[in-house]
Amino acid sequence: MTEVRDRRGVNLGVIFVCVGLYLILKRSFHFHGPAPVLLLIGTVLLFVSALRSFRGPLVAAGVLLGLGAGYLLRDPLEPWMPGWATLLLGLGSGLLLVGLLDRSAGRERRPTPVVPGVILVAIAVVTALAGNLRVPPALYDALWRFWPFALVAAGILLVVSAFRGRRAG
Repeated sequence: MTEVRDRRGVNLGVIFVCVGLYLILKRSFHFHGPAPVLLLIGTVLLFVSALRSFRGPLVAAGVLLGLGAGYLLRDPLEPWMPGWATLLLGLGSGLLLVGLLDRSAGRERRPTPVVPGVILVAIAVVTALAGNLRVPPALYDALWRFWPFALVAAGILLVVSAFRGRRAG
């Protein structure tokens, strides 16, 4: 019974530290919008999960931390990418954080948050590149003409690797 009380005391202490740090940072950096609240809740959930050996609300913590970072970086990154892409970048980064923490803990989550995290980060990066890089029309035409060949080559590689795996097994 004493161990249960001690854990509650630690959890409550962590929550007090997070809320106190949030209030100090809010005064110092003048946070505004939903970013500080999302970061605070995500940090609390991450600490709770860390106290449980990363068995707990880890995905929720990653999502909230990522969205909070996305909202926080939305204005500074506005010259390079639209606001929605910054939010996708933050959300994808939060999911990648969860995958990294799972991997470091030796745990494999099904379905893995790494795949959607990579997809969201890739969409944000491609959006930023599309808005800031100018592709010469000749290169664009060549890519448009030859991309089906790359698709066929990728399909052949997948089929060959599947047959190799079947022979080895």
